Amino acid sequence: MDPFSILIVDDNEDDRYILKRQLNSAQLPISKVFEASDGQKAVDFFENDKELFDLFDTLYPPKFVFLDINMPLMNGFEFLEQFEVIRKKFALDAIIIVMFSSSEREKDKQVALSHSFVKGYFIKGSFGVNNLTEQITLLAQS
Repeated sequence: MDPFSILIVDDNEDDRYILKRQLNSAQLPISKVFEASDGQKAVDFFENDKELFDLFDTLYPPKFVFLDINMPLMNGFEFLEQFEVIRKKFALDAIIIVMFSSSEREKDKQVALSHSFVKGYFIKGSFGVNNLTEQITLLAQS
């Protein structure tokens, strides 16, 4: 697997920190972890496509986006609606979105996975480094 970058979108700084630690411990070629503290900041991140591509070259766009659902300003579901437009506008079809939420509600999972670019739904705290590595590897190959 070639080196890749990841964007973590979560308003909880502790959750971003824990996920970053797990990703750093994983046996994956992650070369950069970007962060956004809400859906609007993630939209802004992708709207700056040209600038970020020039700045980060092969590290942009990220291969994976780990997206929380419950956030202020713009929640994860609102981001998914905006991303539907952004991915077409900037040809970001290869980005894999993985929901990273504390919500175990089946309805939340169904809504998230109804978007073709959402490939996984992880419950915070329910997986370890080995499981995370395995799931990312499988998703990267699909």
